Amino acid sequence: MKRQSQRDLPTLNLLRTFEAAGQQLSFKLAAEQLCITPSAVSQQIQLLESQLGVDLFRRHNRSLTLTAAGEEYWQKVCRQLAGLRAATTELYQQHGHQRLRVSVMPPVANRVIFPHLAEFRQQQPDLELHIETALGYTDLQQGKADIAIRFGSPPWPGLVHEKLLDVSVQLVCPPGFSQQYHLQENPANIRHVPRIAMNDRPGSWQQWFEQTGICQGQAADGPVFHVDDYPAAIQAAENLGAALALYPVENPLIQSGRLESPFPPAGPMNDAIYAVYPAVWQQHPSVRTFTGWLRDLLQAL
Repeated sequence: MKRQSQRDLPTLNLLRTFEAAGQQLSFKLAAEQLCITPSAVSQQIQLLESQLGVDLFRRHNRSLTLTAAGEEYWQKVCRQLAGLRAATTELYQQHGHQRLRVSVMPPVANRVIFPHLAEFRQQQPDLELHIETALGYTDLQQGKADIAIRFGSPPWPGLVHEKLLDVSVQLVCPPGFSQQYHLQENPANIRHVPRIAMNDRPGSWQQWFEQTGICQGQAADGPVFHVDDYPAAIQAAENLGAALALYPVENPLIQSGRLESPFPPAGPMNDAIYAVYPAVWQQHPSVRTFTGWLRDLLQAL
């Protein structure tokens, strides 16, 4: 194995891959984090080990561990990369064009931000927003976005959070279902209504029935449609049956007549909507401007 010259350094790309692989202890998970293939991660780690002349990982049948040398090197590389990210962010904040990369959960993006984005641009012509919609958690510490709007419960390790809105659970269904199933006269008839179940929140309906007590122990016997996630459930609720929505986020769909809600919201939930970002962004004017604007819009719902 040819040892790399002491004057040469591994490329930043190889070090970022090493950082991710050491953090995840899985080439597959590191590949998902970096948006490349597991084979690419494996090849880059092999190249880095070849250049350094040191084994960084022990490869087992179904696991991956750092060697002693790899652990020591990984700790130092992480500190240096964190310093580079902080220095770049600070330079960008002080001297760069005002651009804010925001990762937003789709309901907030579709119902709150996009309808008012032109208005924001008029109010803040010097602040350029780059919006990414994502249900999963974008890795802010890896610099994939500057700030994220998340639904959940803190803490998020290594990040600052501020609550923007408490939310409740609101049952929504296609227009006319309340009359068709006589839900106003007999709320327990909800057990006969077709339901939209989310694969990523399998216990949500049972929790709603227990929390509201509407059916008083009577088993739900309506058909169930299974969808992958929350956006799909809300879309399906316009035609197929009842879904559990975030109140007041989906109020625009009710006000427009695309959905109806026969019962009052139940809550508030333990989870809420938060703005989450690295500490370096906490006092930055663009973050303060955006979060203040978004908080006002959410509260107005």
